[in-house]
Amino acid sequence: MIRKVVHQDINVAEFISVCVFLSEECGKIIRRVEESGDLKTISKGADNPVTIADITVQKTLEVNLKHIYPTLQVQGEESAESIANVDSAVDPSSITAQVRNFITTDMLNQKHDQRREWISNVLREYYTEDEVSSDHFSTFNTEDAVVWIDPLDGTNDFVKGNLSAVTVLIGLSIKDKSRIGIVHNPFSEQDREVGKTIFGTAEHGVYKVVSDKNMSVDELVSRELEYFEPFDNTEPEEGHQIRVAASLTHFSAQMKEILETLDPVEIVRMGGAGNKCCNLAQGNVDAYIHPSPGLMYWDLCGPESLVKGMGGWATNLLQERLTYPVNAPNHKLKGLVLAKNPPMYATIKSRMGALLTNIAKTVKL
Repeated sequence: MIRKVVHQDINVAEFISVCVFLSEECGKIIRRVEESGDLKTISKGADNPVTIADITVQKTLEVNLKHIYPTLQVQGEESAESIANVDSAVDPSSITAQVRNFITTDMLNQKHDQRREWISNVLREYYTEDEVSSDHFSTFNTEDAVVWIDPLDGTNDFVKGNLSAVTVLIGLSIKDKSRIGIVHNPFSEQDREVGKTIFGTAEHGVYKVVSDKNMSVDELVSRELEYFEPFDNTEPEEGHQIRVAASLTHFSAQMKEILETLDPVEIVRMGGAGNKCCNLAQGNVDAYIHPSPGLMYWDLCGPESLVKGMGGWATNLLQERLTYPVNAPNHKLKGLVLAKNPPMYATIKSRMGALLTNIAKTVKL
C-alpha cells in the first residue's frame, strides 16, 4: 500500500531562523576541521575536491531539516552514499523555540509593508508574482518547495587557506523559482575569528548578522540585524567602470575576452560562487559572469534570492531567467550573467554585443 504524502505549511520566519542557526553551527564544523589541519580531500572529478567538512555539514543540515520538516525535499551537493556513515554534528533537540523565534513573522511582514512601494516600482517590472509576492510571504507548502544545499562552497579555497571565500549555502525554491537565501561565511576577511550570515528574500529584503564560535544561544538570538538598503535602478553613466567578480583560480581565455569587451572594467578577484554573489549583494561588485556550464542549482539558489532582494537581475548565458527544477536531468546552470540591477545587466549585454550570442551557442550540458 502506497501512503500519500501529507505536505505541510512552513512558517517563513521560523524556516529562516532555523537555517540561520544551522548554517552558523555548520560554520563551527568547518572551523573545527580547519583548526584540526585535517584537510585531506577526496576527488569527485577534475578540480572538484571534497573534505570531511563538506560531508559532515551536508549530513547535519539534512538530518535537522528532515527532522523538523519531514515532507520538505532537500537536495545537496554531496551524495547520499558519501554521507551515509557520517553522524550529524548537531542534535535536532538544540533547535529550541528560542532559536526558531529569532526572526518573527511580524518583523518580516512589517518590512514587506515598508518595501511595497520599492517592490512595485522596481521589482514588479521584472519579476512575476510567483517570484515576489504582493501578499505577505508568511508561509510556504512543502509540496512545491525544495531546499538546495551547498555545504561548503569554495572547497578549493578552503584547502588552500583562502578562508574568506568559504560559505555555507542554503536556498529555497518554490515552483522552481528562488525565494529564500541564507549564506554563512565562517571566516570574515577582516577577522578570521568572526563570521557573518546574510539572509533574505525579495519581499523582506536582505540582512546581515555577525557571530563568533563562542556566542551563547542567548547572544545569538538577541543580535541586531543590519538591513541592506536595496540598490537604485538607475542607468550606469556612460563609460562606467564595471566592477566584475572574477575567480582567483579559473581565469580562462574566454573570460579575458569578455572582460575586454566590457572595458572600462575593474577586475575584483575572489573565490567561491556564493562569496561572489554575496559581495554583489553587499555592493562590492557590480556583476558576476560565469561563461560556461559548471555552476549548480545549490550554488545559486540561495545567493540569487539575496541578489533579487537587493534589486538585482540574473540570467543564464541564453538570457533565460534562472530556474531550479528538481526533476531536471542534471542540476547544472547554463552559465551565468548576474548584475546588481537590470540597467547594469543591459549595459553588460550591450557592451558584450555579439560575443554573448556567440558564447551562448557553445553552451552544452
